[in-house]
Amino acid sequence: MDAFLDWQRHMVEAESRFAGFRGTELFRPIEGLQEEWTTLYRYDSAEHLDAWLTSPQRQEVLAAGEKFSDFKLRTIDNSFGSWFAFEGNGKETPPPPSETRTSLAIWVGLYPTVVLLTLALSPLHLRLWIGLLVGNLLSSFLMSFLTMPYYVNPLLGRWLRPPPDEPAARTNLRGLGIVAVAMVCWAALFYLVTVRFWTLP
Repeated sequence: MDAFLDWQRHMVEAESRFAGFRGTELFRPIEGLQEEWTTLYRYDSAEHLDAWLTSPQRQEVLAAGEKFSDFKLRTIDNSFGSWFAFEGNGKETPPPPSETRTSLAIWVGLYPTVVLLTLALSPLHLRLWIGLLVGNLLSSFLMSFLTMPYYVNPLLGRWLRPPPDEPAARTNLRGLGIVAVAMVCWAALFYLVTVRFWTLP
């Protein structure tokens, strides 16, 4: 174990010298839950992460710890994991959407999800604390398995991951226009439902 931890320290020292490095975390095995060590490396962009992963410096550290070479490497391109999963073209993975686009896309999906859940749960007359507890759990599942893959990503996919040859200004105008229209439509619909046709009990 000491040899492995010492090797990990060398790995952190090497990667911390690369641009975009944001930190690392080492998770020890937990008896009965996981038997493997897990190391999390964070970089501010996919480009900076790739620079480290393909660097000679990393290869040198890996060679020095050859006896620890039985590992799996997995990259996650943003904090929301599979919420923004897009297929590449088989040659390269398209860059992840910016933080601004990610936030707006989540807003487009979260607003109707939360309002619809609130309407669905309102007949149960749950107290605020339990209502939010249940609602947040359900909204997390709905966002992961329904809203993001079948509504937001198809709607905004071309804006979140635009073709490399498309002008940025045109992409942004189209994407922001879709966001604005979608949110105005949802707001108008929920206004009619909750004010004109029905009020929450």
